[in-house]
Amino acid sequence: MKTNGHKSTKSPAFVRRAERALRRAAHKVKTQNRALKLPVIVWQDGKVVEKPA
Repeated sequence: MKTNGHKSTKSPAFVRRAERALRRAAHKVKTQNRALKLPVIVWQDGKVVEKPA
């Protein structure tokens, strides 16, 4: 069986909850900024970048 260098063990429950909360928060920010026609500010390739709404 091949592995990608990742452990095959399942993440702890608190890690899964934290990741889900972060994804939901990011989705909410994107939705709000799109509604207000504001750019989303992100960190990309070591720089701060504005993504258009």
